[in-house]
Amino acid sequence: MEFANDDGDTLTLERHLTGGDVRAHSQSIAAIRSAPVDRSDENEGSVDPEDPEVVAWRREGRSEEPDVTSRLFPFFGMSDNVRVRRNADGQHQRLTVRTLLPTFVVDEESIITEDSAILRGGFGDTAEKRMFSFLLTGKDDKDIVARDPQKMVSAKIQAQRDLIVELLEPLNSRLKNRTESEEDESVERLDETIDDLSNALANNSDERTRLRQRRNEHYHDLIRAETQISAVDAMLTRYALLDERYSSDLERLDFISESSHYYGGLQDSLCPMCGQSLEGVSHEHEDATGLSFKAEEVYQSAVAEAAKIRGLQTDLKSAIADLERRGHYWSELKKNSSDALVDIDRQLDTELAPARRSTRNSLNELVARRVELQTVRSDRMEAARLELLKEKLERELSQPPAKQVWAPLDPMAVTDLCKEIEAVLREWSWKEDVRVEFEEARYDIKVNGKPRRSHGKGFRAVIHAAFSVGLLRFCHDKGRPHPGFVMLDSPLTTVKQRKGETTVEQAESDKITPGIEPSFWKSISEIDPSIQVIVLDNKEPPANLSRALNVQLFAGPDGEDDEREGFIPIRANRGAGNASA
Repeated sequence: MEFANDDGDTLTLERHLTGGDVRAHSQSIAAIRSAPVDRSDENEGSVDPEDPEVVAWRREGRSEEPDVTSRLFPFFGMSDNVRVRRNADGQHQRLTVRTLLPTFVVDEESIITEDSAILRGGFGDTAEKRMFSFLLTGKDDKDIVARDPQKMVSAKIQAQRDLIVELLEPLNSRLKNRTESEEDESVERLDETIDDLSNALANNSDERTRLRQRRNEHYHDLIRAETQISAVDAMLTRYALLDERYSSDLERLDFISESSHYYGGLQDSLCPMCGQSLEGVSHEHEDATGLSFKAEEVYQSAVAEAAKIRGLQTDLKSAIADLERRGHYWSELKKNSSDALVDIDRQLDTELAPARRSTRNSLNELVARRVELQTVRSDRMEAARLELLKEKLERELSQPPAKQVWAPLDPMAVTDLCKEIEAVLREWSWKEDVRVEFEEARYDIKVNGKPRRSHGKGFRAVIHAAFSVGLLRFCHDKGRPHPGFVMLDSPLTTVKQRKGETTVEQAESDKITPGIEPSFWKSISEIDPSIQVIVLDNKEPPANLSRALNVQLFAGPDGEDDEREGFIPIRANRGAGNASA
Protein backbone atom coordinates (compact mmCIF):
# COMPACT_ATOMS: atom_id res chain seq x y z
CA MET A 1 0.00 0.00 0.00
CA GLU A 2 1.42 3.33 -1.09
CA PHE A 3 0.87 6.67 0.71
CA ALA A 4 1.88 10.20 -0.27
CA ASN A 5 1.60 13.40 1.78
CA ASP A 6 1.60 17.13 1.08
CA ASP A 7 5.37 17.31 1.60
CA GLY A 8 5.95 15.09 -1.41
CA ASP A 9 7.10 12.15 0.72
CA THR A 10 6.16 8.60 -0.20
CA LEU A 11 5.63 5.65 2.12
CA THR A 12 4.93 2.15 0.85
CA LEU A 13 4.07 -0.69 3.21
CA GLU A 14 4.64 -4.26 2.01
CA ARG A 15 3.51 -7.41 3.78
CA HIS A 16 3.08 -10.98 2.65
CA LEU A 17 -0.48 -12.23 2.40
CA THR A 18 0.24 -14.96 4.93
CA GLY A 19 1.34 -12.45 7.56
CA GLY A 20 4.60 -11.54 9.23
CA ASP A 21 6.41 -8.24 9.67
CA VAL A 22 6.11 -5.28 7.32
CA ARG A 23 8.62 -3.65 5.00
CA ALA A 24 8.42 0.15 4.98
CA HIS A 25 9.74 1.71 1.75
CA SER A 26 10.41 5.39 1.19
CA GLN A 27 9.56 5.12 -2.50
CA SER A 28 6.60 4.29 -4.68
CA ILE A 29 5.41 0.86 -5.72
CA ALA A 30 6.51 1.52 -9.27
CA ALA A 31 10.02 2.43 -8.11
CA ILE A 32 10.16 -0.69 -5.97
CA ARG A 33 9.12 -2.88 -8.91
CA SER A 34 11.62 -1.28 -11.24
CA ALA A 35 14.51 -1.58 -8.80
CA PRO A 36 16.98 -4.43 -9.53
CA VAL A 37 16.49 -7.44 -7.32
CA ASP A 38 20.07 -8.72 -7.26
CA ARG A 39 22.92 -6.69 -5.83
CA SER A 40 26.61 -7.32 -6.31
CA ASP A 41 28.57 -8.98 -3.56
CA GLU A 42 30.88 -5.99 -3.27
CA ASN A 43 28.03 -3.94 -1.82
CA GLU A 44 27.22 -6.55 0.76
CA GLY A 45 27.19 -5.03 4.24
CA SER A 46 26.68 -1.44 3.03
CA VAL A 47 23.52 0.46 3.92
CA ASP A 48 21.45 1.69 0.99
CA PRO A 49 19.11 4.58 1.85
CA GLU A 50 16.54 3.01 -0.47
CA ASP A 51 16.57 -0.27 1.46
CA PRO A 52 13.25 -0.89 3.22
CA GLU A 53 12.95 -0.79 6.98
CA VAL A 54 11.49 -3.90 8.54
CA VAL A 55 8.92 -2.95 11.17
CA ALA A 56 6.70 -5.10 13.37
CA TRP A 57 3.07 -5.33 12.40
CA ARG A 58 2.36 -4.57 16.06
CA ARG A 59 4.32 -4.20 19.29
CA GLU A 60 4.29 -6.89 21.92
CA GLY A 61 4.27 -6.08 25.64
CA ARG A 62 6.60 -3.23 26.60
CA SER A 63 8.56 -3.41 23.37
CA GLU A 64 9.56 -0.11 21.77
CA GLU A 65 10.67 -1.55 18.43
CA PRO A 66 9.47 0.24 15.28
CA ASP A 67 6.06 -0.86 14.08
CA VAL A 68 3.47 0.17 11.50
CA THR A 69 2.07 2.87 13.79
CA SER A 70 5.50 4.40 14.41
CA ARG A 71 5.91 4.81 10.63
CA LEU A 72 2.37 5.81 9.65
CA PHE A 73 1.51 8.35 12.35
CA PRO A 74 4.55 10.63 11.78
CA PHE A 75 3.86 10.34 8.04
CA PHE A 76 0.30 11.54 8.76
CA GLY A 77 1.68 14.42 10.84
CA MET A 78 0.72 12.77 14.13
CA SER A 79 2.80 11.75 17.14
CA ASP A 80 3.56 8.04 17.34
CA ASN A 81 3.32 8.07 21.14
CA VAL A 82 -0.22 9.29 21.73
CA ARG A 83 -1.63 7.90 24.97
CA VAL A 84 -5.35 7.20 25.39
CA ARG A 85 -7.14 5.99 28.49
CA ARG A 86 -8.15 2.34 28.16
CA ASN A 87 -10.30 1.78 31.25
CA ALA A 88 -12.17 3.50 34.06
CA ASP A 89 -9.14 3.22 36.34
CA GLY A 90 -7.25 5.77 34.25
CA GLN A 91 -4.71 3.36 32.83
CA HIS A 92 -3.72 4.34 29.32
CA GLN A 93 -2.26 2.74 26.26
CA ARG A 94 -0.57 3.78 23.06
CA LEU A 95 -2.87 4.85 20.26
CA THR A 96 -2.32 2.59 17.26
CA VAL A 97 -3.53 2.44 13.68
CA ARG A 98 -5.85 -0.42 14.61
CA THR A 99 -7.69 1.76 17.14
CA LEU A 100 -7.83 4.71 14.76
CA LEU A 101 -8.91 2.61 11.77
CA PRO A 102 -12.75 3.00 12.06
CA THR A 103 -12.43 6.76 11.60
CA PHE A 104 -10.81 6.62 8.16
CA VAL A 105 -11.49 3.11 6.77
CA VAL A 106 -15.17 2.07 6.65
CA ASP A 107 -15.87 -1.29 5.06
CA GLU A 108 -19.19 -2.36 3.54
CA GLU A 109 -20.32 -4.10 6.71
CA SER A 110 -19.44 -1.29 9.12
CA ILE A 111 -21.07 1.37 6.96
CA ILE A 112 -24.56 -0.17 7.35
CA THR A 113 -24.18 -1.43 10.91
CA GLU A 114 -26.64 -0.34 13.55
CA ASP A 115 -23.78 -0.05 16.00
CA SER A 116 -21.66 3.03 16.65
CA ALA A 117 -19.87 4.69 13.77
CA ILE A 118 -16.78 4.96 16.01
CA LEU A 119 -16.79 1.89 18.23
CA ARG A 120 -16.07 -1.53 16.79
CA GLY A 121 -17.99 -3.30 19.52
CA GLY A 122 -16.74 -5.94 21.88
CA PHE A 123 -15.38 -5.69 25.40
CA GLY A 124 -13.56 -2.54 26.38
CA ASP A 125 -14.28 0.41 24.11
CA THR A 126 -12.77 3.12 26.33
CA ALA A 127 -9.66 3.44 24.16
CA GLU A 128 -11.82 4.00 21.05
CA LYS A 129 -13.86 6.66 22.86
CA ARG A 130 -10.72 8.43 24.00
CA MET A 131 -9.32 8.16 20.47
CA PHE A 132 -12.39 10.05 19.25
CA SER A 133 -11.85 12.69 21.96
CA PHE A 134 -8.23 13.00 20.82
CA LEU A 135 -9.37 13.68 17.25
CA LEU A 136 -11.84 16.31 18.46
CA THR A 137 -9.45 18.17 20.79
CA GLY A 138 -5.92 17.17 19.83
CA LYS A 139 -5.21 16.34 23.50
CA ASP A 140 -4.32 12.85 24.64
CA ASP A 141 -4.47 11.25 28.10
CA LYS A 142 -0.77 10.95 28.94
CA ASP A 143 -1.14 13.22 32.00
CA ILE A 144 -3.91 11.16 33.60
CA VAL A 145 -2.88 9.57 36.90
CA ALA A 146 -4.07 5.99 36.87
CA ARG A 147 -5.19 3.98 39.84
CA ASP A 148 -4.65 0.26 40.25
CA PRO A 149 -7.29 -2.00 38.68
CA GLN A 150 -10.00 -3.12 41.08
CA LYS A 151 -9.01 -6.77 40.74
CA MET A 152 -5.45 -5.91 41.66
CA VAL A 153 -6.64 -3.72 44.53
CA SER A 154 -8.94 -6.49 45.80
CA ALA A 155 -6.16 -9.05 45.50
CA LYS A 156 -3.82 -6.72 47.37
CA ILE A 157 -6.38 -6.13 50.13
CA GLN A 158 -7.10 -9.86 50.35
CA ALA A 159 -3.38 -10.62 50.61
CA GLN A 160 -3.05 -8.02 53.38
CA ARG A 161 -6.01 -9.54 55.20
CA ASP A 162 -4.57 -13.06 54.90
CA LEU A 163 -1.24 -11.81 56.22
CA ILE A 164 -2.98 -10.18 59.18
CA VAL A 165 -4.82 -13.43 59.91
CA GLU A 166 -1.48 -15.26 59.92
CA LEU A 167 -0.02 -12.66 62.29
CA LEU A 168 -3.03 -12.92 64.60
CA GLU A 169 -2.80 -16.69 65.03
CA PRO A 170 0.36 -16.77 67.23
CA LEU A 171 -0.80 -13.66 69.11
CA ASN A 172 -4.17 -15.16 69.96
CA SER A 173 -2.45 -18.41 70.92
CA ARG A 174 -0.20 -16.58 73.41
CA LEU A 175 -3.11 -14.55 74.79
CA LYS A 176 -5.26 -17.61 75.37
CA ASN A 177 -6.31 -18.17 79.03
CA ARG A 178 -5.07 -14.73 80.05
CA THR A 179 -7.22 -12.10 81.78
CA GLU A 180 -6.49 -8.51 80.98
CA SER A 181 -7.72 -7.09 84.32
CA GLU A 182 -5.58 -9.48 86.40
CA GLU A 183 -2.58 -8.72 84.23
CA ASP A 184 -3.07 -4.99 84.77
CA GLU A 185 -3.21 -5.49 88.55
CA SER A 186 -0.13 -7.70 88.44
CA VAL A 187 1.71 -5.10 86.40
CA GLU A 188 0.85 -2.39 88.94
CA ARG A 189 2.00 -4.54 91.87
CA LEU A 190 5.16 -5.49 90.06
CA ASP A 191 5.90 -1.86 89.30
CA GLU A 192 5.57 -0.96 92.99
CA THR A 193 7.76 -3.89 94.10
CA ILE A 194 10.34 -3.14 91.41
CA ASP A 195 10.46 0.48 92.58
CA ASP A 196 10.98 -0.62 96.21
CA LEU A 197 13.71 -3.08 95.28
CA SER A 198 15.35 -0.52 93.02
CA ASN A 199 15.38 1.96 95.90
CA ALA A 200 16.78 -0.69 98.25
CA LEU A 201 19.46 -1.54 95.72
CA ALA A 202 20.29 2.13 95.34
CA ASN A 203 20.50 2.54 99.14
CA ASN A 204 22.72 -0.54 99.33
CA SER A 205 24.96 0.95 96.67
CA ASP A 206 25.10 4.27 98.52
CA GLU A 207 25.98 2.50 101.79
CA ARG A 208 28.68 0.46 100.11
CA THR A 209 30.10 3.62 98.58
CA ARG A 210 30.10 5.33 101.99
CA LEU A 211 31.80 2.34 103.65
CA ARG A 212 34.41 2.17 100.92
CA GLN A 213 35.19 5.83 101.45
CA ARG A 214 35.54 5.20 105.22
CA ARG A 215 37.66 2.14 104.55
CA ASN A 216 39.98 4.22 102.36
CA GLU A 217 40.30 6.79 105.14
CA HIS A 218 41.07 4.13 107.80
CA TYR A 219 43.47 2.40 105.47
CA HIS A 220 45.38 5.63 104.93
CA ASP A 221 45.42 6.17 108.73
CA LEU A 222 46.76 2.64 109.23
CA ILE A 223 49.53 3.12 106.68
CA ARG A 224 50.46 6.47 108.21
CA ALA A 225 50.42 5.03 111.78
CA GLU A 226 52.64 2.11 110.78
CA THR A 227 55.04 4.53 109.09
CA GLN A 228 55.16 6.79 112.16
CA ILE A 229 55.61 3.83 114.52
CA SER A 230 58.56 2.61 112.45
CA ALA A 231 60.11 6.07 112.57
CA VAL A 232 59.54 6.40 116.35
CA ASP A 233 61.05 2.97 117.00
CA ALA A 234 64.11 3.90 114.98
CA MET A 235 64.52 7.17 116.90
CA LEU A 236 64.07 5.42 120.26
CA THR A 237 66.75 2.92 119.30
CA ARG A 238 69.17 5.72 118.46
CA TYR A 239 68.25 7.64 121.59
CA ALA A 240 68.88 4.51 123.68
CA LEU A 241 72.36 4.20 122.19
CA LEU A 242 73.00 7.88 122.91
CA ASP A 243 71.84 7.46 126.49
CA GLU A 244 74.21 4.56 126.92
CA ARG A 245 77.01 6.76 125.56
CA TYR A 246 76.11 9.49 128.01
CA SER A 247 76.12 6.98 130.86
CA SER A 248 79.53 5.67 129.75
CA ASP A 249 80.90 9.22 129.62
CA LEU A 250 79.59 9.95 133.11
CA GLU A 251 81.23 6.84 134.47
CA ARG A 252 84.50 7.88 132.87
CA LEU A 253 84.22 11.38 134.34
CA ASP A 254 83.43 9.94 137.75
CA PHE A 255 86.55 7.89 137.49
CA ILE A 256 88.61 10.95 136.52
CA SER A 257 87.22 13.01 139.39
CA GLU A 258 87.93 10.26 141.90
CA SER A 259 91.40 9.84 140.43
CA SER A 260 92.16 13.54 140.88
CA HIS A 261 90.90 13.28 144.48
CA TYR A 262 93.30 10.54 145.25
CA TYR A 263 96.13 12.05 143.24
CA GLY A 264 97.29 14.27 146.11
CA GLY A 265 97.81 11.34 148.41
CA LEU A 266 100.21 9.64 146.08
CA GLN A 267 103.98 9.70 147.34
CA ASP A 268 105.79 9.33 144.09
CA SER A 269 104.33 10.42 140.97
CA LEU A 270 105.76 10.00 137.59
CA CYS A 271 105.59 12.60 134.88
CA PRO A 272 103.02 11.59 132.35
CA MET A 273 105.15 13.26 129.74
CA CYS A 274 108.57 11.72 130.38
CA GLY A 275 107.95 9.09 133.05
CA GLN A 276 110.38 10.62 135.59
CA SER A 277 109.58 11.34 139.20
CA LEU A 278 107.95 14.64 139.75
CA GLU A 279 109.08 15.12 143.29
CA GLY A 280 112.20 17.12 144.37
CA VAL A 281 113.58 17.76 140.96
CA SER A 282 113.04 20.68 138.66
CA HIS A 283 111.01 19.13 135.95
CA GLU A 284 110.11 21.04 132.81
CA HIS A 285 109.72 20.23 129.16
CA GLU A 286 110.87 22.63 126.48
CA ASP A 287 108.10 21.71 124.03
CA ALA A 288 105.35 21.72 126.70
CA THR A 289 105.68 25.13 128.12
CA GLY A 290 102.91 26.03 130.54
CA LEU A 291 101.69 22.49 130.90
CA SER A 292 101.49 21.19 134.40
CA PHE A 293 99.25 18.72 136.05
CA LYS A 294 96.95 20.21 138.63
CA ALA A 295 94.56 17.72 140.26
CA GLU A 296 92.05 20.36 141.34
CA GLU A 297 91.64 21.69 137.87
CA VAL A 298 91.16 18.21 136.51
CA TYR A 299 88.53 17.52 139.11
CA GLN A 300 86.63 20.72 138.39
CA SER A 301 86.75 20.06 134.67
CA ALA A 302 85.43 16.54 135.14
CA VAL A 303 82.61 17.80 137.35
CA ALA A 304 81.67 20.48 134.82
CA GLU A 305 81.74 18.01 131.96
CA ALA A 306 79.64 15.56 133.92
CA ALA A 307 77.10 18.27 134.70
CA LYS A 308 76.87 19.11 131.01
CA ILE A 309 76.40 15.46 130.06
CA ARG A 310 73.73 15.03 132.73
CA GLY A 311 71.89 18.03 131.26
CA LEU A 312 72.04 16.46 127.84
CA GLN A 313 70.93 13.16 129.28
CA THR A 314 67.95 14.87 130.91
CA ASP A 315 66.96 16.41 127.58
CA LEU A 316 67.43 13.02 125.96
CA LYS A 317 65.13 11.35 128.47
CA SER A 318 62.54 14.07 127.80
CA ALA A 319 62.81 13.43 124.06
CA ILE A 320 62.54 9.69 124.63
CA ALA A 321 59.42 10.20 126.71
CA ASP A 322 57.90 12.36 123.99
CA LEU A 323 58.67 9.74 121.37
CA GLU A 324 57.17 7.05 123.54
CA ARG A 325 53.97 9.11 123.85
CA ARG A 326 53.88 9.54 120.11
CA GLY A 327 54.50 5.86 119.61
CA HIS A 328 51.61 5.13 121.95
CA TYR A 329 49.35 7.51 119.95
CA TRP A 330 50.24 5.94 116.63
CA SER A 331 49.88 2.46 118.09
CA GLU A 332 46.37 3.33 119.25
CA LEU A 333 45.56 4.81 115.84
CA LYS A 334 46.88 1.68 114.15
CA LYS A 335 44.78 -0.53 116.38
CA ASN A 336 41.65 1.56 115.85
CA SER A 337 42.17 1.70 112.08
CA SER A 338 42.76 -2.05 111.91
CA ASP A 339 39.62 -2.69 113.94
CA ALA A 340 37.63 -0.29 111.75
CA LEU A 341 38.87 -2.00 108.57
CA VAL A 342 37.88 -5.38 109.93
CA ASP A 343 34.43 -4.06 110.84
CA ILE A 344 33.92 -2.39 107.43
CA ASP A 345 35.04 -5.51 105.57
CA ARG A 346 32.63 -7.51 107.68
CA GLN A 347 29.75 -5.18 106.79
CA LEU A 348 30.67 -5.22 103.10
CA ASP A 349 31.18 -8.97 102.87
CA THR A 350 28.63 -10.39 105.29
CA GLU A 351 25.84 -7.80 105.23
CA LEU A 352 25.74 -5.54 102.18
CA ALA A 353 27.06 -7.96 99.54
CA PRO A 354 24.57 -10.77 100.35
CA ALA A 355 21.74 -8.25 100.61
CA ARG A 356 22.79 -6.77 97.27
CA ARG A 357 22.87 -10.20 95.60
CA SER A 358 19.52 -11.15 97.04
CA THR A 359 17.92 -7.85 96.06
CA ARG A 360 19.39 -8.00 92.58
CA ASN A 361 18.21 -11.58 92.03
CA SER A 362 14.72 -10.66 93.18
CA LEU A 363 14.76 -7.56 91.02
CA ASN A 364 15.89 -9.55 87.96
CA GLU A 365 13.09 -12.05 88.50
CA LEU A 366 10.51 -9.29 88.88
CA VAL A 367 11.83 -7.43 85.85
CA ALA A 368 11.66 -10.63 83.80
CA ARG A 369 8.09 -11.11 84.97
CA ARG A 370 7.35 -7.48 84.18
CA VAL A 371 8.82 -7.89 80.71
CA GLU A 372 6.68 -10.97 80.22
CA LEU A 373 3.53 -9.10 81.24
CA GLN A 374 4.55 -6.13 79.13
CA THR A 375 5.02 -8.48 76.19
CA VAL A 376 1.55 -9.86 76.80
CA ARG A 377 0.16 -6.33 76.96
CA SER A 378 2.00 -5.45 73.75
CA ASP A 379 0.66 -8.61 72.13
CA ARG A 380 -2.85 -7.66 73.23
CA MET A 381 -2.47 -4.14 71.85
CA GLU A 382 -0.99 -5.48 68.61
CA ALA A 383 -3.79 -8.03 68.33
CA ALA A 384 -6.38 -5.28 68.83
CA ARG A 385 -4.67 -3.13 66.22
CA LEU A 386 -4.53 -6.00 63.75
CA GLU A 387 -8.18 -6.83 64.41
CA LEU A 388 -9.17 -3.25 63.62
CA LEU A 389 -7.06 -3.34 60.48
CA LYS A 390 -8.59 -6.66 59.46
CA GLU A 391 -12.11 -5.29 59.95
CA LYS A 392 -11.17 -2.24 57.89
CA LEU A 393 -9.83 -4.43 55.08
CA GLU A 394 -12.92 -6.63 55.20
CA ARG A 395 -15.11 -3.55 54.89
CA GLU A 396 -13.07 -2.42 51.91
CA LEU A 397 -13.50 -5.86 50.34
CA SER A 398 -17.25 -5.83 50.90
CA GLN A 399 -17.78 -2.27 49.68
CA PRO A 400 -18.03 -1.57 45.96
CA PRO A 401 -15.16 0.51 44.61
CA ALA A 402 -15.65 4.22 44.21
CA LYS A 403 -16.48 4.91 40.61
CA GLN A 404 -14.15 7.21 38.77
CA VAL A 405 -15.87 10.21 37.23
CA TRP A 406 -14.43 11.27 33.91
CA ALA A 407 -15.16 14.41 31.96
CA PRO A 408 -17.42 13.96 28.92
CA LEU A 409 -16.45 14.86 25.40
CA ASP A 410 -15.69 18.50 24.80
CA PRO A 411 -19.17 19.94 24.10
CA MET A 412 -17.84 22.76 21.93
CA ALA A 413 -15.87 20.35 19.76
CA VAL A 414 -18.86 18.00 19.49
CA THR A 415 -21.09 20.91 18.50
CA ASP A 416 -18.65 22.04 15.82
CA LEU A 417 -18.41 18.47 14.50
CA CYS A 418 -22.19 18.20 14.30
CA LYS A 419 -22.33 21.49 12.40
CA GLU A 420 -19.77 20.17 9.94
CA ILE A 421 -21.81 16.98 9.44
CA GLU A 422 -24.91 19.13 8.91
CA ALA A 423 -23.02 21.03 6.21
CA VAL A 424 -22.07 17.73 4.54
CA LEU A 425 -25.68 16.52 4.60
CA ARG A 426 -26.92 19.79 3.16
CA GLU A 427 -24.37 19.41 0.36
CA TRP A 428 -25.83 15.94 -0.17
CA SER A 429 -29.37 17.37 -0.71
CA TRP A 430 -30.63 17.25 2.87
CA LYS A 431 -32.89 20.11 3.85
CA GLU A 432 -31.39 23.35 5.09
CA ASP A 433 -32.84 22.86 8.56
CA VAL A 434 -31.22 19.46 9.01
CA ARG A 435 -30.21 18.94 12.62
CA VAL A 436 -27.38 16.61 13.71
CA GLU A 437 -26.83 15.65 17.34
CA PHE A 438 -24.18 13.45 18.90
CA GLU A 439 -25.53 10.65 21.08
CA GLU A 440 -22.70 10.18 23.60
CA ALA A 441 -24.39 7.20 25.24
CA ARG A 442 -23.94 5.21 21.99
CA TYR A 443 -21.19 7.25 20.35
CA ASP A 444 -23.27 7.79 17.25
CA ILE A 445 -25.26 10.61 15.70
CA LYS A 446 -28.92 11.45 15.33
CA VAL A 447 -30.27 13.27 12.29
CA ASN A 448 -33.33 15.40 12.93
CA GLY A 449 -33.79 13.65 16.26
CA LYS A 450 -33.74 10.14 14.79
CA PRO A 451 -30.82 7.86 15.70
CA ARG A 452 -28.80 6.54 12.78
CA ARG A 453 -29.53 2.97 13.82
CA SER A 454 -33.28 3.60 13.40
CA HIS A 455 -32.93 4.29 9.67
CA GLY A 456 -32.85 1.69 6.95
CA LYS A 457 -29.58 0.29 5.62
CA GLY A 458 -29.31 2.86 2.85
CA PHE A 459 -29.76 5.84 5.10
CA ARG A 460 -27.45 4.32 7.71
CA ALA A 461 -24.72 4.02 5.07
CA VAL A 462 -25.13 7.58 3.82
CA ILE A 463 -25.25 9.04 7.34
CA HIS A 464 -22.19 6.98 8.31
CA ALA A 465 -20.39 8.34 5.25
CA ALA A 466 -21.45 11.88 6.17
CA PHE A 467 -20.10 11.35 9.68
CA SER A 468 -16.71 10.12 8.40
CA VAL A 469 -16.39 12.90 5.82
CA GLY A 470 -17.56 15.50 8.35
CA LEU A 471 -14.97 14.29 10.87
CA LEU A 472 -12.26 14.51 8.19
CA ARG A 473 -13.26 18.07 7.26
CA PHE A 474 -13.58 19.10 10.93
CA CYS A 475 -10.08 17.82 11.79
CA HIS A 476 -8.62 19.50 8.72
CA ASP A 477 -10.28 22.87 9.41
CA LYS A 478 -9.44 22.83 13.15
CA GLY A 479 -5.91 21.50 12.74
CA ARG A 480 -6.75 18.36 14.67
CA PRO A 481 -4.88 15.05 14.18
CA HIS A 482 -6.22 12.84 11.39
CA PRO A 483 -4.67 10.65 8.66
CA GLY A 484 -6.05 13.14 6.12
CA PHE A 485 -8.10 10.69 4.09
CA VAL A 486 -11.21 8.53 4.37
CA MET A 487 -12.00 5.32 2.50
CA LEU A 488 -15.70 4.44 2.19
CA ASP A 489 -16.88 1.09 0.89
CA SER A 490 -20.33 1.11 -0.77
CA PRO A 491 -21.85 4.25 0.76
CA LEU A 492 -24.42 4.60 -2.09
CA THR A 493 -25.27 1.07 -3.10
CA THR A 494 -27.56 0.68 -0.14
CA VAL A 495 -29.57 3.82 -0.90
CA LYS A 496 -31.69 2.03 -3.49
CA GLN A 497 -31.02 -1.66 -3.30
CA ARG A 498 -28.10 -3.95 -2.71
CA LYS A 499 -27.39 -6.66 -5.20
CA GLY A 500 -29.62 -9.67 -4.64
CA GLU A 501 -32.06 -7.91 -2.29
CA THR A 502 -35.73 -7.52 -3.11
CA THR A 503 -37.34 -4.11 -3.21
CA VAL A 504 -38.54 -3.07 0.22
CA GLU A 505 -41.27 -0.52 0.62
CA GLN A 506 -39.77 2.34 2.62
CA ALA A 507 -41.64 4.26 5.25
CA GLU A 508 -42.55 7.82 4.37
CA SER A 509 -40.15 9.13 7.03
CA ASP A 510 -37.24 7.17 5.48
CA LYS A 511 -37.61 8.57 2.00
CA ILE A 512 -35.01 11.04 0.77
CA THR A 513 -34.82 13.26 -2.25
CA PRO A 514 -33.70 11.56 -5.47
CA GLY A 515 -30.84 14.04 -5.85
CA ILE A 516 -28.75 12.60 -3.00
CA GLU A 517 -26.49 10.47 -5.24
CA PRO A 518 -25.45 13.19 -7.73
CA SER A 519 -25.13 15.68 -4.87
CA PHE A 520 -22.86 13.21 -3.08
CA TRP A 521 -20.55 12.97 -6.08
CA LYS A 522 -20.59 16.70 -6.66
CA SER A 523 -19.68 17.37 -3.00
CA ILE A 524 -16.83 14.87 -3.11
CA SER A 525 -15.47 16.42 -6.28
CA GLU A 526 -15.31 19.84 -4.63
CA ILE A 527 -13.53 18.70 -1.48
CA ASP A 528 -10.31 20.44 -0.41
CA PRO A 529 -7.45 18.92 -2.45
CA SER A 530 -5.27 18.65 0.68
CA ILE A 531 -7.57 15.89 1.97
CA GLN A 532 -8.81 12.78 0.20
CA VAL A 533 -12.01 10.71 0.12
CA ILE A 534 -11.71 7.27 -1.46
CA VAL A 535 -15.05 5.68 -2.42
CA LEU A 536 -15.42 2.04 -3.42
CA ASP A 537 -18.89 1.65 -4.91
CA ASN A 538 -20.82 -0.01 -7.68
CA LYS A 539 -22.47 3.31 -8.51
CA GLU A 540 -20.69 5.24 -11.22
CA PRO A 541 -20.44 9.01 -10.77
CA PRO A 542 -21.61 11.37 -13.51
CA ALA A 543 -19.28 11.43 -16.50
CA ASN A 544 -18.66 15.15 -16.17
CA LEU A 545 -17.14 14.58 -12.71
CA SER A 546 -14.89 11.66 -13.60
CA ARG A 547 -11.76 13.77 -14.00
CA ALA A 548 -12.36 15.75 -10.79
CA LEU A 549 -13.08 12.56 -8.89
CA ASN A 550 -10.14 10.58 -10.37
CA VAL A 551 -12.49 7.69 -11.15
CA GLN A 552 -10.87 4.26 -11.37
CA LEU A 553 -13.15 1.65 -12.99
CA PHE A 554 -12.56 -2.03 -12.25
CA ALA A 555 -13.66 -3.94 -15.35
CA GLY A 556 -13.31 -7.39 -13.84
CA PRO A 557 -11.92 -10.48 -15.57
CA ASP A 558 -13.99 -9.79 -18.72
CA GLY A 559 -12.66 -6.27 -19.26
CA GLU A 560 -10.60 -5.04 -22.17
CA ASP A 561 -6.82 -5.22 -22.19
CA ASP A 562 -6.45 -1.52 -21.44
CA GLU A 563 -8.92 -1.65 -18.56
CA ARG A 564 -8.04 -2.23 -14.91
CA GLU A 565 -9.19 -5.63 -13.80
CA GLY A 566 -9.51 -4.97 -10.05
CA PHE A 567 -8.25 -3.01 -7.08
CA ILE A 568 -4.99 -4.96 -6.96
CA PRO A 569 -3.46 -4.59 -10.48
CA ILE A 570 -2.09 -7.60 -12.32
CA ARG A 571 1.53 -7.68 -13.44
CA ALA A 572 1.37 -8.75 -17.10
CA ASN A 573 -0.86 -8.94 -20.22
CA ARG A 574 -3.49 -11.60 -20.07
CA GLY A 575 -2.79 -12.48 -23.68
CA ALA A 576 0.86 -13.19 -22.94
CA GLY A 577 0.02 -14.87 -19.69
CA ASN A 578 1.78 -12.11 -17.75
CA ALA A 579 0.49 -9.24 -15.59
CA SER A 580 0.45 -5.59 -16.59
CA ALA A 581 -0.15 -2.56 -14.37
